[in-house]
Amino acid sequence: MADQRERENSRTLSAAEQRRKAAFERKKAELEAAGYTEYDLTIGLAQANVLAVVLALPPVILLCAGFVLYNRELPLPFGLLPSLAVLAVFFALIAVHELIHGLTWAHYAPGGWKAVEFGFIREYLTPYCTCSEPLTRGQYVLGALMPTLVLGVLPALIGIFLGSAAVFAVGILLIFGGGGDLALVGKLLCWRSPSSDTRYIDHPYQCGVVAFAGK
Repeated sequence: MADQRERENSRTLSAAEQRRKAAFERKKAELEAAGYTEYDLTIGLAQANVLAVVLALPPVILLCAGFVLYNRELPLPFGLLPSLAVLAVFFALIAVHELIHGLTWAHYAPGGWKAVEFGFIREYLTPYCTCSEPLTRGQYVLGALMPTLVLGVLPALIGIFLGSAAVFAVGILLIFGGGGDLALVGKLLCWRSPSSDTRYIDHPYQCGVVAFAGK
């Protein structure tokens, strides 16, 4: 795992990542000059992918149990065409997932949409949305979880009440798709800040957030 993390950290940065890194270093210097201390809360992409499955399983199991109890049947696999349609909707909503991150963080960031940027890490086939301005813990967590709630949990619940295995399947897939966000939020919430004045900024090219705690 350590070797994998080292490979991730040593990968060649894109022009956008280099630009964000320079902006992050300027913001970091500004905050440290004001008395803030940096705490790295990032995690490796490989670790995030493993935790994504582990953390998504409990809500998925709970929702599957809800489908069975409410509909008296299992959300069993369906035919080829409906399966392809579910996958098509899932891949289309991945882009919407990142957009919801951006919409939520832009709402709280002083710079609005100027603080939000979208990208794609080709080595890991990973789309992302990042916010370059400091946010409170609540604001960051809400932005991180909002896509999974809106595109994952909500459709799964709708699928349960409609008795629609297809709608339910889309929700379940997008809960797994948001598992990486659950991993980031889990690490953030498990960390105890030494100060009530703490700001959270997305790392410019790694997976996760950097906290800056005031005195």
